[in-house]
Amino acid sequence: MDKKIDRREFVKKSAMGAGAAALGGMYIPRRAFGANDRISLGLVGFGSRAQALIEWVYELEKSHNVEFTAVCDIWNQRREEGAARFKEHYNKDIRKARTLADICSLKDVDGLVIATADFQHAYHLAQAVKAGKDVYVEKPLGNDFDQVKTAWKTVKESDRVVQLGTQSRSSGKYYGARDFIRSGWLGKVSFVEIYEPLFQERWRISGSESSIKEEDTDWKEYLCYLDPKKYRWNPRHYREFRLFWPYSSGCFCQWMSHRIDLVNLVLGELPHHAVAAGGVYVWKDGRTNPDTVQTLLEYPGGALATYHMRLGNGAENRGTLIYGTNGTMDLDKGIAYGDGGGGEVVAEHPGDPNTKFLIDEKRILKTKKDGGMKWESPPDQHHMGNFLECMRNRKKPVADIDAGYGHAVATILANMSYRNGMRMEYDAERKEIKKSPVPPAGSVTG
Repeated sequence: MDKKIDRREFVKKSAMGAGAAALGGMYIPRRAFGANDRISLGLVGFGSRAQALIEWVYELEKSHNVEFTAVCDIWNQRREEGAARFKEHYNKDIRKARTLADICSLKDVDGLVIATADFQHAYHLAQAVKAGKDVYVEKPLGNDFDQVKTAWKTVKESDRVVQLGTQSRSSGKYYGARDFIRSGWLGKVSFVEIYEPLFQERWRISGSESSIKEEDTDWKEYLCYLDPKKYRWNPRHYREFRLFWPYSSGCFCQWMSHRIDLVNLVLGELPHHAVAAGGVYVWKDGRTNPDTVQTLLEYPGGALATYHMRLGNGAENRGTLIYGTNGTMDLDKGIAYGDGGGGEVVAEHPGDPNTKFLIDEKRILKTKKDGGMKWESPPDQHHMGNFLECMRNRKKPVADIDAGYGHAVATILANMSYRNGMRMEYDAERKEIKKSPVPPAGSVTG
């Protein structure tokens, strides 16, 4: 039996949270954890991605003293399946909630693990934080920039711990790469190249059009902030949301979010311009998100990053390569080598367009043939473990809300360029994304 949950209590708590934020950012007081207190988690969205997240928590249940005590899903079948899986593991019933409001009203649930549809993440995060919950939320943070900004502001005005599901942020080698670049070993970085090729009808779920009826779920609740008069019930949009805009941007927010998050990390900044192209070239299965994309993102410090994903050919997966004047960094393999580099470039008279350049060839790294150069890195962490530890010590997790905001800026820039057919710009000071004309020939940026 589903436990009856007092909605008025949730509404009251949400109102308290919003009002307190306006008065200075104080939210509902969190439960203080003692050394032996067990962390109580609720799962929101018992879909495919949730399966891996559940296993991560199971791995940590003894070392981090944590358990799931509630499951939430608007689809009746999934909610029951989730409850059955948890009962099998814990040998006891856990509470079943239908909506986010329902599970947020459970006072003893300390944190939520949110694995809902792409477009819902930012909205669900903001609501959960207002209700006083710490949150682990899957990537992308969102694909609607207004929702992303609202979530970012809500978290920043609270004392909640929020971890994004960009798990590569828990790998030490990327922080080592960041420090390697900051130290000047790679020289001036001017280009980043990311290629992710696959041969798959990615995200298609066979039979989805007949696998669920509208009465089995809550379409209005699913839409969150979207207008139900504009977006009518469609079982494919529900099950295969990654294929359809505005529920997802597909290649951009699904895969690019991981890679560009790391580029933001190692370069230490966010892109400010993007152009993108692509289309549905291979898998003409009704999808409205492209199966082939190419985007260029320009960073304020003077570096251009290109991201390519295709689903029609799996050859030449090159990972992430970062090109500097002293050599080339293979970010995924954790090694840099001098191949392609010419040395440190120094202007004899900086700012003078007629200056001569001095090239210090001694700064070129060892070639790949000679073994290249590996950088020192901090140890890896368990991404879910880092979130749980921060729930106890109230420190900032490795993939915090700022990191989530950063990958959202990049992927939304790219997606909006693709959909508008023109260059897009991110104004960091005003936190705005807008259409941007191409600069005149001869202009200099970065």
